Amino acid sequence: MLSSLYVDGELFAKIDNEVLIRSGLKVGSSVDDEILNELKYDSDYKRSKDKSLYLLSFRDHSRKELIDKLKRDYSVGVAEKSARRMEELGLINDDNFAKRYARELLFNKHFSKRRAEFELSQKGIDKDKIYEILSNIEYDAVEQIKLLVDKKYKLAYKDEKVKKRAIAFLQRYGYSWEEIRQVFDT
Repeated sequence: MLSSLYVDGELFAKIDNEVLIRSGLKVGSSVDDEILNELKYDSDYKRSKDKSLYLLSFRDHSRKELIDKLKRDYSVGVAEKSARRMEELGLINDDNFAKRYARELLFNKHFSKRRAEFELSQKGIDKDKIYEILSNIEYDAVEQIKLLVDKKYKLAYKDEKVKKRAIAFLQRYGYSWEEIRQVFDT
């Protein structure tokens, strides 16, 4: 819950009730700007931690992804401090996230390794870590392409128009022309 904090009759900020109670402020209290700013920072930090927990209750996030979402409502400093706290609690771990997400991209979404590399980098995963993770996963691109074609474009083997759509689709998924050609030339 939030309380409205007014200074000289004007709304200063919405402050988390728990933070406000801990501060000991009462109606009519005299405070300086430093105390007000500290109070707002503490409130934002508590609310950003609550939002982090809320977001993480639905699915894993990378550190960068969590910070980006928190920055929509809070300052960069507050967002980074909250993410650091979630790391301390073991709720975010970029290495574990990257390993799980890479497998999901490759085997559930059937992306190519190149597309998986791009998606992981968008989540803020280090290039060296991406290379290490992807190189340790056994992956047959041609097999994944066959699964996609059989699932979405069954007529691609017989109909040239459908085949062109399938090829465009597979290229968007990051597969090279050489990999795609192996499927359609067999």
